[in-house]
Amino acid sequence: MTSVVMNLSLALMQAVTIGMPFLKLGVGSRPVAMGEAFTAISDDANAMFWNPAGMGMMKSFELSGMIMNLYDNVVYGSGALVFPVVRKGSISAGLAGAYLSATDTLRDENGVSQGAFTVWDALGSVGAGWQVKSYLSLGATGKFVASKIHTYRAYSILGDFGVKVNPTKYLYFGLKLENLGTPRSFISDLEFPPTTARGGLAMIFPFNKSHLILSSDLIWPIDAAPSLAIGGELKIYIKPEQLAGSSGISLRAGYRSGYHLGTWGGTSFGLGYEYELTPLVHISVDAVYFSYGFLGNSDRLSLGVNFRPS
Repeated sequence: MTSVVMNLSLALMQAVTIGMPFLKLGVGSRPVAMGEAFTAISDDANAMFWNPAGMGMMKSFELSGMIMNLYDNVVYGSGALVFPVVRKGSISAGLAGAYLSATDTLRDENGVSQGAFTVWDALGSVGAGWQVKSYLSLGATGKFVASKIHTYRAYSILGDFGVKVNPTKYLYFGLKLENLGTPRSFISDLEFPPTTARGGLAMIFPFNKSHLILSSDLIWPIDAAPSLAIGGELKIYIKPEQLAGSSGISLRAGYRSGYHLGTWGGTSFGLGYEYELTPLVHISVDAVYFSYGFLGNSDRLSLGVNFRPS
């Protein structure tokens, strides 16, 4: 059965053109540092990008922003906001956006440079998560994608749909179908979005205010073979005498298969620091190093704000 599905997937890949590659870039320093194994976790503002069902189990306001430098000439920024809309916290909504920009060289038919031009991709999305039961949450996001290459523009409307299940205290499952929607066209070339199915498993072991998370994702894009992501996070809370509130230090690492471009391709490492500004407001800073092997590395820096109403 698996071979039949694989053959159908490869045949579809050969029959159509899959575009919008920026949608495949990992968003958020924390998820990427954990090898992009975040589908079953999705417990912060990054849920808008990784699994909207995670918003249904969130009881606080979450704000996150990320800036990434990729291959020296590509800059990618993103931001997300998640907030409860029902007093008891069973429904949360979210807003998110992302923008990637790069420069390229325009050449004539003889290969002579005609100057540089800008390439950009932009994304805006709205979403919601609903905690149907104490152990079950559903979520969805709608996304509008706009892109420009030289003087040409193209647009697409997409959707993500997710499920998050917490059957026991320490175990979480997540499922997500992402980038399902309309194709777009530059001039006359039609391209389809990179629709992808993700399934995740996470185990969270709390001790006091600290925790250890172990997670894994199976990722099956429409235009490539399945890949496996694994990751972990160790978060330790401390309360120095000279600080008013507690602070937390996080160590993260992960690996995603499929980057066969050198020994370290697909490997990630990350650090995080969270400070309790007030009992209600926590601020976090996260950084990650991700290796694309021979293609180079990317560095991401994220700033997050968490508001926990009493």
